[in-house]
Parts: sequence; C-alpha cells; structure tokens
Amino acid sequence: MNKVNVFILHSLNGDTLKFWGQDVKEQLNKMNIETFMPNFPIREKSSYNNFNKVLTAYLVNKKLSGNSIVICHSIANPYFIRFCREHNFVPKSFIAVAPGAVYYFPSTRTDYTVEVKKQAYLKKEDFEYGKNFKNFYLIYSDEEDGNKEKFTRFKKDFNPKDIYLKGYNHFDGYHRIYKIPELIELLNKLI
Repeated sequence: MNKVNVFILHSLNGDTLKFWGQDVKEQLNKMNIETFMPNFPIREKSSYNNFNKVLTAYLVNKKLSGNSIVICHSIANPYFIRFCREHNFVPKSFIAVAPGAVYYFPSTRTDYTVEVKKQAYLKKEDFEYGKNFKNFYLIYSDEEDGNKEKFTRFKKDFNPKDIYLKGYNHFDGYHRIYKIPELIELLNKLI
C-alpha cells in the first residue's frame, strides 16, 4: 500500500503555490509527507483539458492514488471533481478551499474568466459522483464578493464537513494569505 501523500492544486492565477501552498508544503515536509504542487496553465490559458492532462500524468505514475489527500483552491475544485468522475477516482481525503466556478452565477465581467469558467461549471453527473467522496471538507471564509450562496449550495450538494474561517477572503495572493493554520491542523488529523 502506498504511503499517504498530499496534492495542492492551485487556483486560476496560480498564486496558491506562492502563498499558503508553500507553508503547507514546508509543514508537511517536516512530517516527511511527500507533497506535490503541480503547475497548471493559468489565467486565460487555464482549461479543464490542460488540468486533466497534467493531473493524469500523476495518476498514471501512481503518485496520485487512493492514499492521496487532495487540497484544491478555487477553480481547481470543479476541475478536480470532474477529473475524479472521468477517471473513476476517489482520493483518501478531499479539501475544497474556496471552491470557485462550480456553478454559473451572472457576472458583468467580460474578460477571459468568462470563457474559462464555462469549462468549470459542474454537470449533474459530477454532483452525483461527488457522493463518492469520503473525508470531504469545505474551507471557506467571509469573502467580500457575496459568495455565501455559492458555499451554501456547495455544502448542500456535496455534504462536506465545513470549516468557516474569518479574515481569509478568497485565500488568495491578492489578500496575502501566507498561512492557514486551520488547514495544517486538519491535515494533522487526516494524516
């Protein structure tokens, strides 16, 4: 049986890897837990197909396995849920941090995010497949952009154990989130 490892799958802008992802990796390295932080194409080059291609390589080489704890930030969440369904894969644990683009919500934006998000919106079969996840957690915060409805729906649709935190916004580089001690605490319990 493979040893537990951790994957940190980054957001649309990739800043997860430069900010709190680094702290998670450092903390896990102290515990001798192998941690993977794949680089996916970002911003306008982000796509489910690119995400799938990169992550499939880890599945094929068995680094990503049923013993993996997967932490997804923002758009990585719907991409990962779809990936799991398409590959009939279930990780040991799944931690959804501020899941983005799971559902369609009207927006006044006209930039590249409109087209990128269209690829991420989940379908009925993705929600059905989500019932297979065990040790499923949702970490979200008091975002300033009115996403409470999105997280409420996510909780209802997937039934994860939810962890509500204050002051983390979207857990992104814009808000300079370098550490999430509550995430480290959760990982300590799951490992």
